[in-house]
Amino acid sequence: MWISTAFILALKLNKYQIRQLLNWEEDKTPVIGFLGRLVPEKGLGLLMSVLDELQTPWRALFVGTGTMESSIRSWAQKYPQKVRICMDVKHDQVPQYLNAMDILVAPSQTVSNWKEQFGRMIIEAFACGLPVIGSDSGEIPYVIQDAGVVVGEKDQLGWVKAISELLESPSRRQELACKGLERSRQLYAWPVVARQYLQFFNELLDSHCLLSV
Repeated sequence: MWISTAFILALKLNKYQIRQLLNWEEDKTPVIGFLGRLVPEKGLGLLMSVLDELQTPWRALFVGTGTMESSIRSWAQKYPQKVRICMDVKHDQVPQYLNAMDILVAPSQTVSNWKEQFGRMIIEAFACGLPVIGSDSGEIPYVIQDAGVVVGEKDQLGWVKAISELLESPSRRQELACKGLERSRQLYAWPVVARQYLQFFNELLDSHCLLSV
């Protein structure tokens, strides 16, 4: 997984352009974002329950497609001014929509035949300087480490607390945004990944040569 320089340099100006397209004129209420497949294992049921419990003002932006679209749209009818669902976003538009968010959440849930393998959306959020809250499913904690917040995948109260704390603290959001951006540059920018691949193949070649002796 790597992040291009163009992705990392996505303009913050897009935040306001996208919000205007979503008919969000007011800009003070933070936006909680979800990016990915709209399916149960991505934790959308938990996320909707958590949003129902939040006392701090919030808005939510769902970007993706999947089998839960109708249930999310039905739930969103309770919040006509708060919730937006975007299903026609192309990959080269993803940075613009990430920049329209203030927090990215990744509440993935482990099931019998699946757990989160990597969490590409986390790296993309890091690259855009977006603070991340993720569950402890699969590889998510190892991707986030200290550059974001990790919450137990079944811990609904923990999710309410984690999201509320970031909604209420712009300084904490900025701190995590800086950590995530630095992590994306150190580990996931394409020159870094290219060097890692080169090192891997050099070691593989050296091992093959030793076995051939």
